[in-house]
Amino acid sequence: MTSLDPHIFRAYDIRGKVPAQMNEEIYRLIGQGFGSIVRELYKKEHPVLVVGRDMRPHSASLQKVLVEGLMSTGCEILDIGMTPSPVNYFVICNRKLDGGLQVTASHNPTEDNGIKLQIRGAVAFAGDDIQTLLKRIQTGAFLTGKGSVMPLDGIGPYLDWIATQFKGSAEGANVVIDTGNGTSGPVMMEALRRTGAKATGLYLEPDGTFPNHPADPSKRATLKELQDKVVKENADIGFALDGDGDRLGVVDEQGNILSCDQTLLFLAEDYLKRFPGKPVVFTTSMSSTLETEISRWGGKPIMCKVGHSFVEHEMQKRGAPLGGEQSGHFFLEDLAHGYDDALIVALQVLAILRQGKEPLSARLAHYPKVFVAQELRPACADDRKFQVIESIIEHFRQSYPVNTMDGARIDFGDGAWSNIRASNTSPRLSVCIEARSPEKLQEVEQLILNHLKTYPEIELKE
Repeated sequence: MTSLDPHIFRAYDIRGKVPAQMNEEIYRLIGQGFGSIVRELYKKEHPVLVVGRDMRPHSASLQKVLVEGLMSTGCEILDIGMTPSPVNYFVICNRKLDGGLQVTASHNPTEDNGIKLQIRGAVAFAGDDIQTLLKRIQTGAFLTGKGSVMPLDGIGPYLDWIATQFKGSAEGANVVIDTGNGTSGPVMMEALRRTGAKATGLYLEPDGTFPNHPADPSKRATLKELQDKVVKENADIGFALDGDGDRLGVVDEQGNILSCDQTLLFLAEDYLKRFPGKPVVFTTSMSSTLETEISRWGGKPIMCKVGHSFVEHEMQKRGAPLGGEQSGHFFLEDLAHGYDDALIVALQVLAILRQGKEPLSARLAHYPKVFVAQELRPACADDRKFQVIESIIEHFRQSYPVNTMDGARIDFGDGAWSNIRASNTSPRLSVCIEARSPEKLQEVEQLILNHLKTYPEIELKE
């Protein structure tokens, strides 16, 4: 058997390098393990699962053996081929399936691949569930059965549903999109056409070698061409999607990049008019403006751990119609069953914008102004990073309120805060700092950096 690297079984999905960590044998084993778990979970001999893939050069062959592994446990497979990940989630919910698997490494480089796993209701199979899957594979305790596979058009019904939900909502809008040669280009252009918008596209052709720029809207450098194009086209708004279509970046009509906090605020202001008094979920690494403004609009601000699966699960627990996190995942309960669909979120942002008369930049100007330091990600060994965080908590709680839900979120007063936590995916810390004035930001930065420098385990770059 090929050596199974346990590190590919991560907090939110399974991901690694091809072929060293992710290869056909590994995909077959994952299919056997997940198929066995779903059979037991729902007490069905033949669970029905949807399987799709992204546009990477190796995704088709890896999908094929994944399906073979699933079928060997008795699963019946609906093969939707190359689609954005949210189309997979839509098919699960629309057809009331037992789950789904998407072969994708999202925004990662060409040489990576992975799998996103869902169970009924497109609920993410993540966290402890993924460790359960790893143990199942390591023991080799697989169920056997005779499964089947048949092709299915997932995109057609998805676009028809979007046309029904958003008919005429973007009539006359001028939009620029950059899908970074990910899976979403052709689907998004057709969706915008059906809503009445005029759309200009950048890098729409799916190409898993990413010949133009990484398909990662959370990195500001990848949005430069979108910013320029929005201004040149005199567009109302610009949208960027990641490789598999579940993360969104937004640019206003002046070419300014919105933070994920601003996008979530923009959505929340509308949602709390339609769902008054309801919770809105966000993470410990997001802006204090979400707490103040959601409260001001009559909603309940709910903070949770960093990670899109944590947001999704907290929304379900609290009955929240809306949630988001800082890397561009947004969750709409009413339109996307609570899963992260960047295309639907983009259409909803556009629909809200078209309901008002002001341009996007003017709408955002009504929100409190904040000053944010660039996120620091200093190296800190996996076997030490959690002890270091505990020590940081003890130091700062002597002088300031500290929320310990996910590392240390330290409240420095006047809307200034810092979140210092251990990374879920690498031997690093994450340090986010925000304040309502540049002076306060500088003061907090200095306090944080001076303390971090006292730890030999933390490698801070000067």
